[in-house]
Amino acid sequence: MSKIERLDPTCPPDAHKVMRPPENEVKATLAVRVGNQELHTFGPADVTEALSLFGGKPLIAGSEELITEVLAHAKEAEIEPSFLKTETDGTAYPVYADGAVGPKKPLYDLAQKPEDYAHFLNYLAEDCYILLDSLSMLIMRSISTVYPWDRLLASDFIRQYQGAVSLLDDNLRELLYKVRYGREDASAVKDTPAQLFLKLERKLFLQYPTED
Repeated sequence: MSKIERLDPTCPPDAHKVMRPPENEVKATLAVRVGNQELHTFGPADVTEALSLFGGKPLIAGSEELITEVLAHAKEAEIEPSFLKTETDGTAYPVYADGAVGPKKPLYDLAQKPEDYAHFLNYLAEDCYILLDSLSMLIMRSISTVYPWDRLLASDFIRQYQGAVSLLDDNLRELLYKVRYGREDASAVKDTPAQLFLKLERKLFLQYPTED
């Protein structure tokens, strides 16, 4: 059985946006990169379960081994994954489980260039793919649901994210992954710089649920 903690939102998905129509359109499609080290460390069943937190139809980038394992555990995790194929010309396209191929679009690979998260909101307005690293995926997915309704608030969350992530070293990143996968309790980050990151992730995840 998965050890991943399931958090329940404190409000319905649309509770924070019923007062007025959206001001900004999200044209981008978000994807997440998962490396083989994460797959091997935490196991394919829990990695697939964690991807379900990203959404019911996650778009995933990774190795052929990752694709095989995610497909094998997709039904158990109740997800319908697709997989992002990247090209050398800075574009990418999705491949679905049935072999169908989606449209090729520009790719912004933030998983490789984390400093570009500063431009995340601008990228959301473009018809493109945005590739996220797996540590940041829940924060960015939630911010993308804030952006249509309140860009200023979304910008403030980006600044909070940048401040929190700047405090992390490799050991703290590893600790945050252990908390996500249930290998450590959340209390393990108390009184460490990682506490700020986890607090922001949970606040956004609970108050601004993801939407498929």
